[in-house]
Amino acid sequence: MSSKIITIHTSKGGMGKSTLTVILASYLAYVARQRVIVFDCDPPQHSITDLREEEVTGLALLTEAYQHVPTPELLHIAQPYTSANDQAAFERYRHNRQQELVDHYPIHALPSSALQELDMNRVREDFDYIFLDMGGQFNAGIIRALAETDVLLVPFTTQQVDVAASIQYVGAIIDYVQNRQLPNYLTIRCFWNKFKFTFGKRADALEAYLTSIFKNDAIPVTFLKTRLNDADAGFDRAKMLTTISSPVVVPAGRYVRRKEDTKPAEWREAQYLQDIVNLICEVDAITTQTTTY
Repeated sequence: MSSKIITIHTSKGGMGKSTLTVILASYLAYVARQRVIVFDCDPPQHSITDLREEEVTGLALLTEAYQHVPTPELLHIAQPYTSANDQAAFERYRHNRQQELVDHYPIHALPSSALQELDMNRVREDFDYIFLDMGGQFNAGIIRALAETDVLLVPFTTQQVDVAASIQYVGAIIDYVQNRQLPNYLTIRCFWNKFKFTFGKRADALEAYLTSIFKNDAIPVTFLKTRLNDADAGFDRAKMLTTISSPVVVPAGRYVRRKEDTKPAEWREAQYLQDIVNLICEVDAITTQTTTY
């Protein structure tokens, strides 16, 4: 399989770029067993790098506490959870033990300027999927990284200011393509994140509008079918894991109340985790079909 560079990028913060980068990378690394690397180029916070350090520290403490417990017994331990993060950490450790997962995909913190010097061809030789997590600004390093990108994923949310910012961002990318600062084979896919179901009709209209205003430009702009709902918006840190695949393990936000429910005990499973897998399948299909060299 040819290696692919996937970038989730937009000019506005708070759109879920880092969270979705981690979820996609973790699924591909730990479930699909692909060779994955993440470049965390969003200083000064470097949130993905900090998250990995936090997780590794937590795993070390759990290993010290449970390393002498046989794996079959570990699977039946009822761990008392004090928070969603504690629950996620223990479930992650238990799953790693069961699957005999020891190695984690690499995460490298870099200033965005370093992207200009990065030998992407060499990286492509060593990895199947390369993820770039970058700040919202445009500079020489980011433009160079986007020029190397195979699939650019642009997040939209249902907030009016976010929609306007994302449309403006897509327009800026088109301008870069038309000015030959970015290649015309760049694949752009927009997607809805933190989606509210009451926004459905407006989202349909916005998708049609965006497709129409850019239909005559150098490259097509379309939306992924999968819309990630906002039911678990408060559990982002619990879902955002770099040492195991979130859709497989993390039960945070597992249930949401139906409006039509009349009894407290009536619940249904939220679609968020399944939607993550669906989005990954869509992106994977695109990367399989797209070849840039």
